[in-house]
Amino acid sequence: MTRLGLVDTTVRDGHQSLWSANVLTTPMLAEIAPVTARVGYRALDFTSSTHMAMSVRWHREDPWERIRVVRDLMPETRLGFITPGMRFMSWERAPLDVMRLALRCVIRNGIDRVWVAESMNDMDTALAIARIAKEEGAAEVLVGLVFSLSPVHTDAYYASRAAAVAAAADVDVLNLKDPGGLLTPERARTLVPALRGAAPGLPLEVHTHCTATAAVQTYLESARLGASFVCTAVRPLANGTSQPSAEAMLANLRGEGFEVDLDEEALAEQSRYFEELAARLGRPVGRPLEYDASVYRHQLPGGMTSTLRRQLDEIGMSDRWDDVLAELPRVREELGWPIMVTPLSQFVGVQAVLNVTTGERWSQIPDEVVKYVLGHYGPPPGELDPDVAAKALASPHAERFREAEHRLDLGEARARYGETIPDELLLLRMMLPAEQVDAMLAAPGAPGPAPPPASVRHPLVELVDGLLRRGLADVEVEAPGLRLRARRRAA
Repeated sequence: MTRLGLVDTTVRDGHQSLWSANVLTTPMLAEIAPVTARVGYRALDFTSSTHMAMSVRWHREDPWERIRVVRDLMPETRLGFITPGMRFMSWERAPLDVMRLALRCVIRNGIDRVWVAESMNDMDTALAIARIAKEEGAAEVLVGLVFSLSPVHTDAYYASRAAAVAAAADVDVLNLKDPGGLLTPERARTLVPALRGAAPGLPLEVHTHCTATAAVQTYLESARLGASFVCTAVRPLANGTSQPSAEAMLANLRGEGFEVDLDEEALAEQSRYFEELAARLGRPVGRPLEYDASVYRHQLPGGMTSTLRRQLDEIGMSDRWDDVLAELPRVREELGWPIMVTPLSQFVGVQAVLNVTTGERWSQIPDEVVKYVLGHYGPPPGELDPDVAAKALASPHAERFREAEHRLDLGEARARYGETIPDELLLLRMMLPAEQVDAMLAAPGAPGPAPPPASVRHPLVELVDGLLRRGLADVEVEAPGLRLRARRRAA
């Protein structure tokens, strides 16, 4: 029998896809960690800089302590950290010295598996981060190829990048990351062999979502074609826009003749814990979705789908959801087919909302979209619409953005906060609003989540607030009946 491993995504991608990444606290994770360790997963998809920032903002908890606590409780389990490349807790690209410090800190606090998933599939950037992760002591490094559907994202496109990954000395696993759940069994029959042929010496890990309802069949087909690992969550945080459930995949894989070495009693106990937690907190458990062909048009990733829809519901604009979905593919094509993954999916999503709510398409263009057009996030996969590019470059801030600038200057930060500040705290100070870090330091271990931000009356307010939290410095938006300017407060 062929052996196949499961990577558990429950507390990272499952949590993000179904619960907006703002529910789980360190005590919750600590309570279930010893049980999870007994299940026997190949690895744990444990955290990201987004989740670390959420632990500060929502729970006033130290994210470094969270890693250490779980590491102590799961000493033999490989704990994973996913990074999009040159970013940490911010949409702004960070210089290499900042990224090296961030990786050094996550690794020395207990992370031993680093998954690099560069949003533009820029292999130079991805492999540079992979090399740094190895140099800083990561036991296992994955490079993910982010899957998308467009005229430019062909099997040949992915095979060429897989070959570059295979030629690198610092990569242990090739990962195929499908944030939108767009990969089908039919496409897997051509893509997986292309990847295996381009990188025959690397095990292949496949990570998809149930958004388009084909994930289970896609995993089975990928396993038949030589994938070594697939990513699942326990049932309460599986399905929906999350990953397939570990319970279902275990049964299906064994039924296909694969050997999957898991402790089913521990798996059932882990699943019961999250089912009881969902009931106690009033959070939904994952349910299988009905097939929706529009997924292949808008290509929203699971975590963004739940967050954006929740935001629109909370502010009374849920009736514009279908309009936004219809606008998304138009914006994406005009921007040269960026892959719908963080941060690019947020840029496309915010632009789609602006196009729908301002009454005139492309009349308002956020700074991050201008930076994207200027190439700050790497070269677009396809051709930009010339009219859209012209409007972006006519932005009053475009000239300033033409020269890449790093607000995240490590030397300046050390001078500002002093040479004695711990590296971990320095990174939080650099990346997050001062009031959030101050609240965390003032109330270490405070029970329960911090109060959410005050409710607002217009979707642009919530979306702009999200941009500011993720690193954008200055946002100005005009719409019928609304003029909004917001600046990120200095740390």
